[in-house]
Amino acid sequence: MRMQLGKLSLAASMVLVAMNASAEDYINVEFMQYDESDSRVSVSAPSLEINKDFGADYTLNVDVVLDSVSGASPTYYDADASSGASAYNRRSSSNIKYDNIEFEENRVAGSATLTTRFENRDELNIGVSYSSESDFYSYEGSASYLHYLDSSHNQSLSFGGSYQSNEVLIKNCMDNSNCVDASSGASQKMTNDAYNLQLAFSQVIDETSVANIGLFYTAESGYLSSPYHNIVRNGNFIEAEKKPEDRAGYGLKLSYQKALSDTLYGQLSYKYYIDDWDINSHTIDSHLYYEIGDSLRLGAGLRYYNQSEAEFYAEGFTTEVFASSDFRVSSFDAFTYKASLDYEITKDLSYNLGANYYDQSTGLSATFFTTGIKYKF
Repeated sequence: MRMQLGKLSLAASMVLVAMNASAEDYINVEFMQYDESDSRVSVSAPSLEINKDFGADYTLNVDVVLDSVSGASPTYYDADASSGASAYNRRSSSNIKYDNIEFEENRVAGSATLTTRFENRDELNIGVSYSSESDFYSYEGSASYLHYLDSSHNQSLSFGGSYQSNEVLIKNCMDNSNCVDASSGASQKMTNDAYNLQLAFSQVIDETSVANIGLFYTAESGYLSSPYHNIVRNGNFIEAEKKPEDRAGYGLKLSYQKALSDTLYGQLSYKYYIDDWDINSHTIDSHLYYEIGDSLRLGAGLRYYNQSEAEFYAEGFTTEVFASSDFRVSSFDAFTYKASLDYEITKDLSYNLGANYYDQSTGLSATFFTTGIKYKF
């Protein structure tokens, strides 16, 4: 949020500025390492972000990410198959196992956002993004508008939306046993579309606090199943999962940011989500930041997430039309513990380090670390 900050403490100013990226020219280079327990998934992702102002009214932000993903995904498979453990071993079997199926993938993703500021300092954001893997392609466009409701910029209303088009390449299995790899070009192309709409109101309460309330709506249609997840019918037959081809959800998000002193400030948010797959979720996210001197900032946070299971989720099936054993649509709780460090080396050069630990009630846990250098020019 842009507003007059002359009377605010340093900590309060940082709380308010954190709500939106400050206008400045910079290059940010980061590296993220993510590792799940049981050697499931490991992700190494270097990224490059460039932010450039063109006068006072235009800002262009460009971000590029390269992902290297390896590991294993848990699913049901035929342990007697001559081809070995494969998610595509779909047939009747007397030796069905639920275990990790190894995979390897590389992803290239990029995004660009142009911010335009008008005479009254309202802001229009137009964005595009693209993501590419060997068997998945995604294209997205987005737009949002920030409108100030008063001359002091203490109240604002923002609204926006996005559209995403995805292509999924799946192996062409003609007889449930002979499968052609997706990378060979003989795969079947499936598509899905996703829409997102958001409306939010922000209010500066006093010199040290800001509150925000938002509503959102999401809709998806097309192929929403995973080509790598299987189910078991009648105890002895393996087949691909089948999720509904439409999904609509909506929810509410509340956030509050408060400067507790000149060197300590915090953020607290709550999000509620519900959809027509019978999933509803609650997310509580908290952060505390403490400044040590003029160049060092320490951060700590805790995130709690809870969701109910989809109406078509189970570990075994008989004649159901929609069926999935994907633990991502099961009921679970999860905690994320977060810590961060930001150090200003010089006026133009800063270093950041982040560490997170994720613990899910299904038994899955993960660690992810980020480190980066930011240069202002």
